[in-house]
Amino acid sequence: MAKKTGAQKTGLWRLLPAVAIAAAAAGCNVAYKTDVMRRDVLSDAQQVIADARINHGDLTITAAADRSDTTYAPGQPITLSVKTSKDAHVAILRVLPSGDTALVFPNRAHRDAAVAANAVTSVPAPGDKIKIAADKPGVVLFEVIAATAGTSWLFTRAPDDGSDFASLGVTTRDIAKDLLSTLKVGGAAPTAATHLTVRIGGGGLL
Repeated sequence: MAKKTGAQKTGLWRLLPAVAIAAAAAGCNVAYKTDVMRRDVLSDAQQVIADARINHGDLTITAAADRSDTTYAPGQPITLSVKTSKDAHVAILRVLPSGDTALVFPNRAHRDAAVAANAVTSVPAPGDKIKIAADKPGVVLFEVIAATAGTSWLFTRAPDDGSDFASLGVTTRDIAKDLLSTLKVGGAAPTAATHLTVRIGGGGLL
């Protein structure tokens, strides 16, 4: 076998960085497709709700979905779990990419928004005859809100007639403003919010 010349060796060394970059890019592409990395991009309408500055005081809230990969098939039931650091009242909004927003907790099966400190609340609870789901592929935002005071309409709003949930419409900018107002954010009662996203399987999500 002929020995490589100095020029050939130099050329090989120059190629190595390009090869490394290509390999890294390919690795990232595989990672995204296997959910090692996630890119759940919110629509503008969803981002407005996610950006609402609700946290005030020493109340904290955590939320999770029942699937570790947070990926569901169209129509597949989604179960959420919520925990607060204090006795509080909780509301959960489901915001679709279109901005269509529904109050999914409290709901027809569970109208009491009060939760105990450090207790895990499942939504829906076992045995509840309701289903939280989304029918179309895309990213779904769940905004989870808590307050120590239960005076907001969020915690008392009844479901729409013939539905398990209350529809809040699609004007998320108005909804976000109303959240701050009805919760009296910045007042005497602590308020907290967190959000999580789930993916409804289908093409065009990556």
